[in-house]
Amino acid sequence: MHATVSDAGRSRFAALRADLADIVLNDARLLAFGRRASLVLVPLTLAIVVVLFGTGPDPRHNWYGDFLGNDFTQVWVAGRAALEGRAGEPYDLSRHLANLAEAFGPECRFAWHYPPVFLLPAAAMAWLDPQAGYIVWCALSAALFLLAMRLAAGRMDIALIAFAHPLVFCNLSYGQNGLFTAGLMTLGLVALDRHPRLAGLCFGLLAYKPQFAALAPLLLLVTGRWTALVALIGTVVAACLASVALFGIEPWLGFLRTLSTTNRIILQNAAAGLDLNASAFGAIRLVGGSITLAWAFQITVSLAVLAFVGRVWRGGASPEIRAAAFLAATPLLSPYVPVYDLAPLVPATLFLGVAAWKAGGLAGPERALLAVSPLAALLRVGAGATGFSFGLALALATLGCVAWRARVSLPRTGGKDGAAKAAAACGTAA
Repeated sequence: MHATVSDAGRSRFAALRADLADIVLNDARLLAFGRRASLVLVPLTLAIVVVLFGTGPDPRHNWYGDFLGNDFTQVWVAGRAALEGRAGEPYDLSRHLANLAEAFGPECRFAWHYPPVFLLPAAAMAWLDPQAGYIVWCALSAALFLLAMRLAAGRMDIALIAFAHPLVFCNLSYGQNGLFTAGLMTLGLVALDRHPRLAGLCFGLLAYKPQFAALAPLLLLVTGRWTALVALIGTVVAACLASVALFGIEPWLGFLRTLSTTNRIILQNAAAGLDLNASAFGAIRLVGGSITLAWAFQITVSLAVLAFVGRVWRGGASPEIRAAAFLAATPLLSPYVPVYDLAPLVPATLFLGVAAWKAGGLAGPERALLAVSPLAALLRVGAGATGFSFGLALALATLGCVAWRARVSLPRTGGKDGAAKAAAACGTAA
């Protein structure tokens, strides 16, 4: 009897293992699984964000126990100061902390590191009360990201699969701006060939995050995309002038004065935690390396990444490979990459799938990436527990798959339907 039960258990386990293997190895089943999963995960994500993180037992805290809106709190506080004619205060750390304490309690402590152009959307959000502002902020970032994924994939079901990625939930729950960043990058890349002015506008709007905005103008310059480059520069100049016209010159002077403080708080002291920073710099610091060694590793990685992306963009690669390389490379160029800022890896994987399908289907390295990508929810936990930067590993693995695909891709196309299926297969990882 015992042997019969054991045999039955082993048989069921073997059948389950075979079924899971077939899902991973079969593009059609992988897509179907991703579609079904998204139908559960997307509404669950939105419900958790709105109810658990967007409301709470008191006006200052959500049901999870964090400040209502979490990281969004300082966006709201900085925006409120700008609206009230005190736009320089976010760049005075003691004054900014006092404003945060007044609005959300003394335990709410964040330093403001963004350039003054970010005061424009912050002030817009501060017209609302903090709870409404957080919900609107999440709704706008989610909508922009979903639109970008829809245009990149060509199908809404694939966009929803991408939306189910843990990095999306991470950004929404924290009230962070990673979805704006990934969405603007993706829209710019989608529009680049046919609508260069629109692409330049999207890339220029990334000026609120200078460490992520620098790659676009460099690539536009070296590839001679002058229309997009002029539009990008014009957008940045217009945003800077608008911030001066609305808030004065003091925020810019304060921003320049605080650059050294930003370096000390974020990089030297790692005030947010060593496990949060998924950059090459952060990986060395996580294992106890010195600041000098961390900078040396960061510079080495950045130069290698720049060389690869430049070669891809100048070497006649397909639009999908160019887009995937751009998105996968961007987080690797910054010495400070909080886990939520890995969001560009989601559309990078999607574009990679498009290129793979056009070349005949997903291959081994890409399937491995799809299998591990959903584990992004555990990136910070894993880094803290092991001292190994899983965030950096995921970024490098994504870029490595792009490099592999760029090398093996054949000069043939799979048509519009093939591109959509590729996006679908790749989106399943999200």
